[in-house]
Amino acid sequence: MLRAALLALLIMLLLPAGSSFALSCAELPTVEQAYDHYDGIVIGHVDKVSPSDDGSSNELHITVKRSFKTITEHSLILKENITWGALNGPSETGKDYLFYLKQTDGEWENPLCSPSAVISNNSAGPEYLQNKEIALLPAPQQPADDNSSLADNTPIDAWTIGGLVVIGIVTAATIVRYHRKRG
Repeated sequence: MLRAALLALLIMLLLPAGSSFALSCAELPTVEQAYDHYDGIVIGHVDKVSPSDDGSSNELHITVKRSFKTITEHSLILKENITWGALNGPSETGKDYLFYLKQTDGEWENPLCSPSAVISNNSAGPEYLQNKEIALLPAPQQPADDNSSLADNTPIDAWTIGGLVVIGIVTAATIVRYHRKRG
């Protein structure tokens, strides 16, 4: 019996063990697999990183430079884990990233295990995505400077109105006084 137990132990030691990982995402997906799995893929510039209201995640304000799936807006606000964001840590302000995003309850999220990563300013992104690019919506147009709408854009405060009333009263009193002297 002891001999059988030792033999079984020896066989188990010699057999190759299967791989085990702490997270199911320890092996990054290929670009093709990630394209199928994630709801939105963009190259974006991080303008601002701030903690969310509940403190459990970061809120990223990004300017979308290029979109490869679903997203057509020029700017996004998305959530990301406070300790694990774009591969190796949370995203940093002022850097460009290739984001693989999920949409949950109408909000965009850079989820755990997402292969989002820093991308250089002049990089076009993975080759697989090049023919997948979609157009962003046109940027909102600023109204042209038009003098006809100057009155609409000029704020009138209480002091201005009061001054006009005083000028009107003084003018009316002057006219009445002039007519009394002549008449």
